Amino acid sequence: MNDAGLNRSLAILAFLASTIVLCMVGGILATGFSQEFFQLAPSPAAVTAQLSDHPAHSLGLRLNLGLDNLFITVYCAFFAFLAVRMRELLSPVTIGVALGSMLLTALLDAVENHHILAVLHAFQNDAPISGEEMQLQFVASNLKFHGTYVGSLLFAFGLYRLGGLGRVVAYLLWFGYLPLGMITFAVPTATAGPFALARTAFFVLAFALLGVLFWRSAEASGKADMGRDAEKIGARA
Repeated sequence: MNDAGLNRSLAILAFLASTIVLCMVGGILATGFSQEFFQLAPSPAAVTAQLSDHPAHSLGLRLNLGLDNLFITVYCAFFAFLAVRMRELLSPVTIGVALGSMLLTALLDAVENHHILAVLHAFQNDAPISGEEMQLQFVASNLKFHGTYVGSLLFAFGLYRLGGLGRVVAYLLWFGYLPLGMITFAVPTATAGPFALARTAFFVLAFALLGVLFWRSAEASGKADMGRDAEKIGARA
């Protein structure tokens, strides 16, 4: 894949990722429920109450998880291509740790989603839900976010070296996304909602700006390739 193709692929994946997250937020606002409820280690009684008293929550949860599974696929592809794009800006070790962190995030994210579906299936079939498994859900969810923080921190150094919008995104990750993530861990779970929402907003904005950045880079790379082709043709003539 040439530079123009790589940049264009990154742009499309970034735009798609931000759009999926916006759709997830829209679904949460429409149904009033999401997987984040399960990320806060609710008791089995609380889970049963939420799903029993609000039938729409089951539908909203399935919608949210379906979109999130699509998001996992898209951001895995994005960060794999981003690792290739960063090959001249960061050391192989840095890229490997950053990509490994994001792939670990994807694995934990997928485990989280499918475990929540298993809990929903258990509820719908009158099977018991244990407090221990909800605690493990809490641990996996928080480790998932730590993976994104490590990967984002490292990739941001490469984005910063791109200049322009790359530096804007790096600053958003360093001084917005990461601090909000740490605050979300530190505050009581009852008050973590606004900080988690702000964290999501920074992540969506970062993906949208990366889409613009790499689309512009694709156009510049395409023009450069056309110029080189023209020079080759002229030299042969």
